[in-house]
Amino acid sequence: MFDENLIHLASGVIMFAAAIVPIYLSLRLKSNLRILTVLLSLFIFIHGLYHLAYFAGEEVLGEGLFRTISIVVLIIFGGAFIYMDRSKKEKLIV
Repeated sequence: MFDENLIHLASGVIMFAAAIVPIYLSLRLKSNLRILTVLLSLFIFIHGLYHLAYFAGEEVLGEGLFRTISIVVLIIFGGAFIYMDRSKKEKLIV
């Protein structure tokens, strides 16, 4: 049990560190990619909160709230990516 908690702590810290790159990109970009990088940053950050909630012993908060929200944000990210990809292809055809 103790080792699992350390893994959740390490995962949370790594997730927050990994969110730095897309946050920086979302500040620099000006096109549709900005929307995608914001959604990706949001997913990574919320997923990091999920791991920290587990580390703190709040399994219900982690599973019930943060995991669910991170999955929803990831699905929205995928939908936005598909929408932008299809609209880009339609512009090229016309």
